[in-house]
Amino acid sequence: MPHLALSTYKCRTGDDRRWRLAQQVLPRLRDRVADTIEDPLDRCKLGPFVLAHMNFNPQNIIFAREGGHIMCVLDWETSLTVPLWALVCYPSWFGQVFPTSRKRHSRETQIFKDTYIRELQRLTLDPFILSVVQNPRLEAKRRFAEVATLPWPKAHFMLEWMNENVGKRQFTT
Repeated sequence: MPHLALSTYKCRTGDDRRWRLAQQVLPRLRDRVADTIEDPLDRCKLGPFVLAHMNFNPQNIIFAREGGHIMCVLDWETSLTVPLWALVCYPSWFGQVFPTSRKRHSRETQIFKDTYIRELQRLTLDPFILSVVQNPRLEAKRRFAEVATLPWPKAHFMLEWMNENVGKRQFTT
């Protein structure tokens, strides 16, 4: 792939190294997909399926200068229909600071999560949504799905996830 990139745009330094890492990581990550698909306790796998942005983070939101309300959400090209857990579980940016991907302090992450739950309680009448967002199994599935759908130049994030989840069957009893 890096040779194809050279013909279409100036290849960035390190693409060859990232491509070699991706060639090692992607097959190993693919072997973990069955854990997500074959989860007998996933009450969401038969639907409902909802439209999800898949790259919903502060960098893709335009806020009003006054009042701070959302004016626009950008970057919809990776949107797709997903099980409910992929939409309502905590977004990854609660736990990391973009664009550096530096991990947030656990206290700051918890403030985001607590605020998110309060807002969901205020805005939804469906208790199932709250049960989904507060389910650690479904949260683990969301984290895996997020990592598994990254583009190949982000293989180092995939490797980091696999190292943090060595040998775990994520979603079984």
